[in-house]
Amino acid sequence: MESRALKLSIALSIFAMYLVIQYVSGEDKRLNELYADFTPMVVASKDILQFQTIRPTDVEVIRVPAAMVPPGRIYDPKDVVDAVAAVPIMQGEHILDNKIISKNIYSGLDTQIAISRRAISIPVNTKSALGYMVEPGNRVDVAAQFDYKAKGVAINETKVFLQDILVLASGRTIQTSPPDGVDQLMLRKVSSQFGKGKEQQYKETLNFATQDQNFQTVTLEVTPEQAQQIAYVMTVYPDSITLLLRNSDDRQLQRTATTNLYDIMGPDSYLIRSQRLPPPAAVPRTKFFDFVGGQAQGVRESQ
Repeated sequence: MESRALKLSIALSIFAMYLVIQYVSGEDKRLNELYADFTPMVVASKDILQFQTIRPTDVEVIRVPAAMVPPGRIYDPKDVVDAVAAVPIMQGEHILDNKIISKNIYSGLDTQIAISRRAISIPVNTKSALGYMVEPGNRVDVAAQFDYKAKGVAINETKVFLQDILVLASGRTIQTSPPDGVDQLMLRKVSSQFGKGKEQQYKETLNFATQDQNFQTVTLEVTPEQAQQIAYVMTVYPDSITLLLRNSDDRQLQRTATTNLYDIMGPDSYLIRSQRLPPPAAVPRTKFFDFVGGQAQGVRESQ
């Protein structure tokens, strides 16, 4: 009897082990089907402030299991770069389509101006706008020529009075090409209304932007104080403003001295040498003393 019970227990143990192996194998297969398929997803590589323009260095792509992809995920960095963060995004956080605001011509210029900043347009021409190669998203320094009088002397100087200024628009162009940061929610709504298969056509339609090749103004994003400076310069010294294009990643501010003709010509120029004072005249030495009226009067060599 005991032998029979032992055999039965051994058989049940083997059967239980078989069931466990089958369960584990099934779960392993199911988990592999769920999580073995990885898909790309865009995440923040650094902290992104609210209403900050997202740059290429602000994002990176990681691969996550397809089953863990949240709704609204973005898999291509091109759909994020140059968009605006609608909410603060922490480093490593998934960037979803409800966390960004697309920059397109339908969003208007006001949505691209950061809070506490202002937009101001300045007149430009071929020379001051670098041959019309200044584009929205570029960063520039602003220089101007100043003519004034100081103590009755006419002064002519050039000064870089603003640095690292963001270009919001060139003419009426808010962006130079159809934006990559398309509003995914809007795209899905249009696609659901007009049918699938034409997403690219909808995307191009939603983000159509004509380019103004020979623009007459450039719109800059500045602080209120900087806006006052530009308004003053445009009023007092019209047509003297020049834009200096800088690398988008160069955010260093360095105060520069004013430049005038003396600085350009240098000390060896005739302009400088012609204004040098003549050497002082030699004072004659006293040769001897003569007593006149009871007092000694010096008689110099030239007398």
